Amino acid sequence: MRLRTIDITNVRRFAGKRASLSGIGDGITVLSEPNEFGKSTFFDALHALFFEKHRSHKAPVKALQPHAGGAPEVAVEVELPDGRFRISKRWLQRPQARVTDANGRLIAQEDEAEAWIDRLMGGDLAGPSGLLWVRQGLHGMEPEGAGTDDRRERERGLAARRDLLSSVAGEIDMMTGGRRMDAVLDRVAQDYERLATATGRPKAGGEWARALEEAETLASEEANLRPRAVRLSADLERRAEVKRSLARLTDPHDAAARADGLRAAEAAHLAAQAHNARVEQAEAAARVATLDAKAAQREIDRLQALVDRLEQARGILAEAEEQAKTARARAEDMASRDRSAAEVVETAAAATRELRLRLARAMKADAARSAQARAEDLRRRLDRATSLQGAIDSDRARRQRIIVTAKALDIAEKAQNALDFARARAESQAVTVEAMPDSGAEATIDGRLLPTGPQPILVATEIALSGFGHLRVDPGESRDIDLGAEVDKALKAIEAVLAGCGVETVAQARQSWSEALRLDAALAQGAALLAEVAPDGVDALRGAIASALAEVTEAPAEVEDPVSLTAELAKAEQAEDEARASAKAAHAVAIAAGEARAGGEADRRTAERRLTEAQEEAGEPEKLAEEIAFIRKRLPELHNTGSLAAQALEALKSSAPDLATCEAGLARARSAVEQARQAESAGREELARLNATISALADEGIEERLAGIAGARAEAEARAARYEAEVRALNRLRLALEDARAKARDAYFGPVLRELQPLLSILYPGAQLSIDDQSLLPVTLTRDGQTEAMEILSGGTQEQVAILTRLAFARLFAADGRAVPVILDDALVHSDDDRIEAMFTALHRTARDQQILVLTCRQRAFAALGGTRAEVLVEAA
Repeated sequence: MRLRTIDITNVRRFAGKRASLSGIGDGITVLSEPNEFGKSTFFDALHALFFEKHRSHKAPVKALQPHAGGAPEVAVEVELPDGRFRISKRWLQRPQARVTDANGRLIAQEDEAEAWIDRLMGGDLAGPSGLLWVRQGLHGMEPEGAGTDDRRERERGLAARRDLLSSVAGEIDMMTGGRRMDAVLDRVAQDYERLATATGRPKAGGEWARALEEAETLASEEANLRPRAVRLSADLERRAEVKRSLARLTDPHDAAARADGLRAAEAAHLAAQAHNARVEQAEAAARVATLDAKAAQREIDRLQALVDRLEQARGILAEAEEQAKTARARAEDMASRDRSAAEVVETAAAATRELRLRLARAMKADAARSAQARAEDLRRRLDRATSLQGAIDSDRARRQRIIVTAKALDIAEKAQNALDFARARAESQAVTVEAMPDSGAEATIDGRLLPTGPQPILVATEIALSGFGHLRVDPGESRDIDLGAEVDKALKAIEAVLAGCGVETVAQARQSWSEALRLDAALAQGAALLAEVAPDGVDALRGAIASALAEVTEAPAEVEDPVSLTAELAKAEQAEDEARASAKAAHAVAIAAGEARAGGEADRRTAERRLTEAQEEAGEPEKLAEEIAFIRKRLPELHNTGSLAAQALEALKSSAPDLATCEAGLARARSAVEQARQAESAGREELARLNATISALADEGIEERLAGIAGARAEAEARAARYEAEVRALNRLRLALEDARAKARDAYFGPVLRELQPLLSILYPGAQLSIDDQSLLPVTLTRDGQTEAMEILSGGTQEQVAILTRLAFARLFAADGRAVPVILDDALVHSDDDRIEAMFTALHRTARDQQILVLTCRQRAFAALGGTRAEVLVEAA
C-alpha cells in the first residue's frame, strides 16, 4: 500500500476547512512546516481513518473535533497492486465509512468498508502500534506508560512482530518460533495455570487443589468414623462379658450360700459381744478395788508430805533471815564506795575541760600566725597574676591588630616572586635607554631624574631633555607577550594581597607575621604562668586573701604553748578515763549488792509465806497424826479386795471368744452380699447402656459408611497424584519448548537482523544489536567491543536504533507482500548533525523500494534529507 493524498475536513485547527496533503511520492516524502501548522493533525487523522471505527466516540475520535464542533472527516487515496482506491470516514454526526475505486465506483460502505480496511492493514497489526508509524515524542519502540491503552499498544506491537517473523522465517520449524509455538506455549500455560500456581503449588479452586481438598476431607471423615467403628466392636465384646458376669451373680445356689454365711456371722458376733460385756464389768470392779488401795496410799503419802513440808519451811525461814541480814550490810558499804568514785570522776572531768579550752585558744592563735603568712604569700601571687594579666591583655590587643596570616604571607611571597620574574623577563626583553647628558643638562621621566645606566622601557614613555624638549620612546607591540601588562598584572596582584594584610611591602608582611608568631608564643607562655600563679583566677586569689585576714583578726590575745598543753591534756584525759573505769566498776558492784539485798529480802518473805501456808494446810499436828494411823490400818483390806477382783477378771478373759475376729467375719459376710448386689446393679446398668449405644451405632451403618469413605479417599488421592504428575509433565514440556525456542532464536531473528545490520553500519560501523526473545526488540548494542543495554544509551542513540529497527521491519512487511508506508512525525529530534545526516542516508537506502512520509518542523536541518516535498492546500469546506 502506498499513500497518494490525505484530505481532512473540519479537523482541529482546520475547523470549517478542508486541508489536502498531496504530492506523496514512492520514496521519501517530506512535509516540512513550522510548529502549529497541523502536521500531527494529519498523522492523528490518518491513524483514526485506519484504526478507529466510524461509529466510535472514543477519545482519539473526539480529539479530532474542533472547538466549534461538527463532524470531522478524513479521506485517503491509496495505491494497491490492483489499482487506486479512496477510503473516507466521518465521525460523530451522521457517521459514514466508504471505499471507492479510481472511477468513483462504490466498493464497500459502513461495516463492509471497516472490514475492507482491516484486511488492508493486516488485522490491526502493522500500523500505529508504534512498529512503523512513529508519533511525535515517541523515542523508543513501544509506549512507556502503564495505562490500559499503552499496554494494549505494546501487546499489539508484540503480536505484529511475532506474526511478521513467523511469516518470513521460513527456514525454521514453525513449532519453534512462530504462532504455532505461541499457541502451544499458551495451551501449556493455560493447562498449567488451571492446575498449579507459578511456584508449583496447587492452584486455589483448581482441579488439583479440589482433589487434594476432597482427599483431605474424606480422610478427616474416615478418621472421625474409624474410632466409632472400633467403639462398636468393643461394645459388642463388652456386652457379652457383662451378660456372663450377671449370670454368675444371679445364680440361686450362690445367693443362698451368701445369705447363710451372713446369718452365722451375725450370731457369732452377738455371743462375742455379750461375753465381752461381762469382761468389761469384771475389769471395772478390779479397777475400782485397785483405785481404792492406791487412793489410800496416796492419802498417807500426802499427809506425810505435809508433815515434812512444815519442818522444811521452818528451816528455810531461819536460813533466809540470816542471808538477808548479811546482804543488807554489804549493800550499804558498796553504795558509799560508789558515791566516792563518782566525786573523783567529776573532779578529773573538770580538769580535762579546762585544759581543752586552753588548748583551743592556743591553737587558734597559732592558726592566726599561719593565716598571716598565707595572706602575705597570696598578696605576692596576686601582684604577680595582675602583672601577668596586664601583659597578656596588651599582647592580645597587639596580636589582634596584626591581620597577616601564614596563607596570606605565602600568597604575597609567591606574588612577589611572580612580580620579580615578570620584571626580570620584561627588562631582559625590553627596549633600553641610557642618558649621558652634558654638564648642566638633565633628562627626567615624570619629573624624576633618569637614573644612570641603561633603563628598560616597557610602555610608550616620554623623556624630558633640558634644552632639547621631549623624547618619546615606544617599544611597539611586535612582541608576542605584552610584558608591561604582565608586570602591571603582577604588581596589582601583590598590591591586592598586601592591602588585605594591612602592609605596604612583603618585608613588612613578613615582619608582621614574625611579630604575630612572637606574640602567640608570649600569650601561650603568659597563660601558662597565669594558670600556675592563679589556677582558679585572680578573683579566687582575692577571696583567699580575705579569708586568711579574717582568721588573723579572730585570734585571741594570750598565747600558750600548744605542745605542752597537748601533753597535759593527754595526762588529764588518761586520769579521767581511769577514774571513770573505777567509778563504773564501783557502781556495778553497788548495783549488784543492792540486787543481792533485794533478793535476800524477797527470799525471807517467801520463806515466811510458805511456812504460813504449810501450817494452814496441815492443821493441828495431833489430828494429822491420828488420820495417818487410821488410813494405814485399812490399807491391807483394800489390797485383798483388789486381788480377788483381778482373779475373777482373768477367769473371764481366758474363756472369752475373739470379738475382733467375729467382727471381721461379719464384715466379710456383709461385704460379700453388698458387693454381689452392687455388681448386679452395675452390670444391669452397663448392659442397658451398651444395648442403647450398640443400637444407635448399628442404625447409622458405621461399618458400611467407613468402607465407602475409604474407597472414595483412595480414588481422590489417586486423582490428585495424576494431577501432580500432569503438572510436572506440563512444566517439563514448557521448559523443553522454551529451550527449543531459545536454540532457534538466531534463525528466528535472522530476517530482521539481516535487514537491520546494513542500516546500523551506516551510523555505527561494526556495531551489533541483540534482540530479546520475549519482546522481539533490541536490548543491547555492542560498539567497539563494549556491550550496553538500550535503557542506558543516550536519548539520541535510542531514537536512532528505534527508527532503524522500524525501517528493517518495514522491509520485512514489504517482503511478505504487506507493504505499509513508514510515517515519522517529528522524529530524530535528539540526533546531532553528523548522526542525522547518517540517518538521512539510512532512510534513502530503505526508500529505494519503501514509501516513507516524514513530517517535521525542522526545516533547515531536514533540507539535507532530500526527497519529494509535499504540499498542503487549505480551502473552505
